[in-house]
Amino acid sequence: MSVHLHFEPAHALIGGAILGVATVGKLLLTGRVLGISGSFKGLVTIGDTSRWRFAFLAGLVGSGLADAYMNPDQVAEPSAGLTRTVVAGLLVGAGSGLGNGCTSGHGICGNSRFAPRSMAYTVLFMATGFAAATLFDTNAALGVNPASALDRMKLPSAEEMIGYGNIIAAAAASFLGLGQLARAHAKKNDGEHTDFHDTLGLVAEVISGFVFGLGLSISGMRRAAKVSGFLSATASSWDPSLMLVMGGAMGLAIPAFARSESETKPHCAREFSVPPKNRGIDKNLLLGGVMFGAGWGLAGMCPGPAIVSFAANPTGTVGAWLLAVVVGMYAQHRVF
Repeated sequence: MSVHLHFEPAHALIGGAILGVATVGKLLLTGRVLGISGSFKGLVTIGDTSRWRFAFLAGLVGSGLADAYMNPDQVAEPSAGLTRTVVAGLLVGAGSGLGNGCTSGHGICGNSRFAPRSMAYTVLFMATGFAAATLFDTNAALGVNPASALDRMKLPSAEEMIGYGNIIAAAAASFLGLGQLARAHAKKNDGEHTDFHDTLGLVAEVISGFVFGLGLSISGMRRAAKVSGFLSATASSWDPSLMLVMGGAMGLAIPAFARSESETKPHCAREFSVPPKNRGIDKNLLLGGVMFGAGWGLAGMCPGPAIVSFAANPTGTVGAWLLAVVVGMYAQHRVF
């Protein structure tokens, strides 16, 4: 099977904006950074069974199930092969654990806060991802056709644009509604935090996970071949679409993080749980960035997109990759 790539700037930008809406909603309501690997890592390494982790991951899985329902004729694209996929998963798991983040936690949230650690990590995983995809010819492993993606631009149809607009409007309305409920309940209880606020926070986690998963699908981040096409910058089929994903997300996340610094607390939690911005850049962060980028470039997968993909169209290869990520995270936690 040969995979033809298309240059899809509008899909990438709109998908990125949807990722931004999910990031903003989660931050201002629950006070937590939207990091996929961080949500996953706590369960794997220290057995943190906080309800918010399950709620957020349930939302991610739900978006994949919804996509499968809406698009029942999905065909799995070629995988990179089991051995390569497992090695890639181990590297991504260990790297995201060592560097405490991935494309969402560092790439979107950390960079939107202008955190030096996240900027350094992002530069490293991007550079290493480009190198790994190019040196190990991930395009060939994933069956990417060498035809130019830039010559095959694809724009959303009018029907798709209406659907994307509805997603953004529904997500924003849901988050605003939860915030209004939280404020009204706090006012009724003299500003005190109650169990009802915790319940609203869990609902916000589910919605943010669901919306984020939809953004991953729409932007193209779910497709390993699309990621490989972006990272293989010297290939004739180079597809720069995904450059716009982070920009679309950060355009909304930057002002939200700036606002959070002047807020005393989020609407549905007692305090903001945001890592210190000015933590130093250490060797673990740098090594983690290199390992994560290498794994990302080898197979074109990272945690969030893989979880959504497995829910939408479970295949043995994606399942093996996710299992390898878990093993990599656990091994990193035991060794470092």
